[in-house]
Amino acid sequence: MATFRVRPLIPDDASSADDAVREAFEGLETDFPGCEEALARGLLLLTQTGSRVLIAEDAAGFAGVVRWWDDDGIAWFDLLTAAAVWAGLALLREVERSAQEQGLRLVRVHIPEDGALEGYFWRAGYREVGREGGQLLLERRLPLLTVRAQRRADAAGIAALTGADPWPFEQGARPGWFVLADGERICGTAAVREVSPGMALVHSIELDEAHRGRGIETWMLERAAEWAETHGAFAVETESAIIPDALERDLEDRGWFREGERYVRRAVGGPVEGDGPDRPFGNDEW
Repeated sequence: MATFRVRPLIPDDASSADDAVREAFEGLETDFPGCEEALARGLLLLTQTGSRVLIAEDAAGFAGVVRWWDDDGIAWFDLLTAAAVWAGLALLREVERSAQEQGLRLVRVHIPEDGALEGYFWRAGYREVGREGGQLLLERRLPLLTVRAQRRADAAGIAALTGADPWPFEQGARPGWFVLADGERICGTAAVREVSPGMALVHSIELDEAHRGRGIETWMLERAAEWAETHGAFAVETESAIIPDALERDLEDRGWFREGERYVRRAVGGPVEGDGPDRPFGNDEW
């Protein structure tokens, strides 16, 4: 999976973003009513009226755009446009993370009834909840739980769950370590480290009894893999023993494939000589 930086739109991005929206939506105002205002006024002006506009960029530059807003406790988005493979999903996940940070549990989108986009959003976790004005209403319910980077305050919870010595975690955040948190309570951990240049291994996923067997392992794995890919890994693998067999199809939908006793995901395009970010710290484990 390619690596993208997703950030808020700034004035320098406006031309590229407006061009992308125009190319994707011009002439489709009936199918995508929300695009009419963007086509007429430009995205930068929309940010001054309560909308948030995010762009994705990769090494080549502009890669995609999305607009989102919240209305009565529900996050909505539209104008999702991708100029590179995986950019749309990166934008979608950033909308969801932003919504979670604001305490929003539902994310919704309208799409045409012709079904062309339904499969895409189904794979991203969105389900039909209604029909309005000739359009499908899709929704994803965001979990109350969060997967985030480990903090110093998590040391005792990590130790209780994994049996590890809490001391290293008490010294600060350890790169490559993530926790499943329900408020301040630690319900799970995931850890990833480098095993060879460009190759990372998710070597541990631990969940407490209440959260096992609910598919959360996929969520934890994705978060750890995303971090490794951001820090230079062109392939990520995991011991199959830490992933329930029931999740194999779900992992395949997300680009993971079983090879022997492990699941492996490789970045689109593979490594490029001299390209990619530095490792987070020397040759230590991450």
